Amino acid sequence: MIVPNARSIDIEYIPDQEHHEFVALSVVLAEEQLEAARLLLSVPPPPETGGIAAVPVENFLEPLTRWTRAMRDGNRPLSLHAMVEVVLRLFESGHSGLLHPQAPSLAMKIRRLVTQDPAHNWNSTEIEGLTGLSGPTLRRRMAEESTTLRSVIADARTSEALRLLMTSHLPIKTVAARVGYNSVASFSRQFAERYGTEPSQFR
Repeated sequence: MIVPNARSIDIEYIPDQEHHEFVALSVVLAEEQLEAARLLLSVPPPPETGGIAAVPVENFLEPLTRWTRAMRDGNRPLSLHAMVEVVLRLFESGHSGLLHPQAPSLAMKIRRLVTQDPAHNWNSTEIEGLTGLSGPTLRRRMAEESTTLRSVIADARTSEALRLLMTSHLPIKTVAARVGYNSVASFSRQFAERYGTEPSQFR
């Protein structure tokens, strides 16, 4: 599945009914990889990013295998090279939206700040200082992006919580504290509101 440019999506993994297992691999394309592909193609950036699309993984097994091997060996240059080939093959298949340069939205910039330190007590005054925006301007910009500062902070925290729940054996109380919640009840309520299920379902 191809997801052009930065955006927030929810993906539900449904395990195999017989073995109750699944394998998921997510790859975030670095800007340096996309820029390398743009230079190699020497074509104008596409006017649109395009939508989310599904492609057969079989078409990319060769470069993905090289990428996996390079990542395992800690060879960053070769891993970047292999992923650039994936981008070029996607472009040849008609998925040129990956190469569309797009500045991150204000919400995405704030989300990145929060994700770097989700346990921090983020507030409007601090965000205003970091973004160089006044309170009214910040609220207006958030409204233009159909969101609020509170929603962006909560979403960044619960997203990080989901990652911790899925990739570690940390107790729920510890996960809650690591993403900025002193109360497990408040954390569970916010998590359930975001994902429609309790954190306890992951333990």
